[in-house]
Amino acid sequence: MKDKLLIRFLSGVLTGVPVLTHAYSLMDIYEKARMQDNQFVAAGKALEAALEKLPQARAGLLPAIGVSANRNLQIGEGSFSGDGYAGVPHVSREIRAWNWTAQLTQPIFRLSSWATYAQADAQVVQAKEQFFLAEQELIVRTAQVYFDLQLAMQSLQVAQAQLQAMQEQLTLAQRTFEVGTGTITDVHEATAKHALSLAQRVSALNDLTAKQAELEKLVGEYMALSPAPLAQISPVLEPANVNEWLSLAMSQSPQIRIQQAALIVAEKEVSKSTTAHAPTLDVVANRGAIYSSGALSTPADLSTRVNSHQTGLQLSIPLFAGGATQSKVREALALEQKAKEELTAAQRITSSQIKQTFAGVINGQAQVDALEAAVEASKNSVESNKIGFKIGTRINPDVLNAEQQLYSTLRDLNKARVDAVMQALKLKATSGTLNADDLLRLDRMMVPAPAPVHLASSKRPAP
Repeated sequence: MKDKLLIRFLSGVLTGVPVLTHAYSLMDIYEKARMQDNQFVAAGKALEAALEKLPQARAGLLPAIGVSANRNLQIGEGSFSGDGYAGVPHVSREIRAWNWTAQLTQPIFRLSSWATYAQADAQVVQAKEQFFLAEQELIVRTAQVYFDLQLAMQSLQVAQAQLQAMQEQLTLAQRTFEVGTGTITDVHEATAKHALSLAQRVSALNDLTAKQAELEKLVGEYMALSPAPLAQISPVLEPANVNEWLSLAMSQSPQIRIQQAALIVAEKEVSKSTTAHAPTLDVVANRGAIYSSGALSTPADLSTRVNSHQTGLQLSIPLFAGGATQSKVREALALEQKAKEELTAAQRITSSQIKQTFAGVINGQAQVDALEAAVEASKNSVESNKIGFKIGTRINPDVLNAEQQLYSTLRDLNKARVDAVMQALKLKATSGTLNADDLLRLDRMMVPAPAPVHLASSKRPAP
């Protein structure tokens, strides 16, 4: 079914026949991806699992209560006589016994448990930051897939319009050659341009198919989008200074915060390993009961029952563990240094990304402005060349070259707009300030695509 829908959409684009597609917005795609993107869903489950570390560590500071019980039946034979064994009958015996014990242990002094609790708290913070990073990445991936597909549709429309224009120029070149007002060179030139446009349309069609598959992989199902190009790009960046973005990123970047939490985890691991040398003190309370109906070794059944209660302090002092404790401390110290280096690396990488994406936004906005002016100039050039062709001051290759330049500039403009928007999203994601509202603002800057570009054909009047 999805293949039929895709073929139907592509056929509509190529033929100019309206195609019924769902008006899925960028936010619709994002909401669908939040529910069905495997990478993001897995990140959510990882957060759920990490949140359980805190109650697990807290349990080491709370009372532990346990109950144990057993019941036994002992069967045997005994002979009870002072005359020895000869001729003395054996007596069958059955002894029943049971006991139970309940114990409560309340830690009083366990440094390792407190270190474990602090470490678990840092691990939860780290997991939350990792999930926040996954959200940032999902927003960027969703926008990238969506705009790539939109750009592919626009490129296909431009390629189709270009092919139609080249077909008209080829027809005109053939007609003027037949009536003697054109040259065979014009025909060959138009034929080459037409063949090139056909190849570009096939390439655009393949690219559209690939981008549609990327969208399906993201949301888990086929979704046919309506063309809705960006009418404009984002306004001027706020803040407008790269140093302010760097300062913002150093405090809010999820990559840096993850490594900061990882460093705290490593530091608490050092504390936990070191406290293995420390003594522990617990309050221990026991209560239990023991019952026995007798013993196989006595002729009389004298049952016994004992109830007991015991409360006291239990002190444990570790003395020597074969060097394992010292080895774990050295291991933890090495991992702490590793975490510090990884934090430094994250800060450097973030700083580099901020500078690159900031420059990408600034340069992208300038490129869009230049290409918008180039598109207007190219349109004027096409019209001028067509008028000149009609009055005989321009030849057909001049018109073909002008149209080729126009369509190439249109493709460049569409791509430049998408690139500028994506650089802005990546800049905000790197600084930890990207959210769904940014996608909503982009939705408002998009408009339904107008009718495919079609320039009126220029025909030199017959002599």
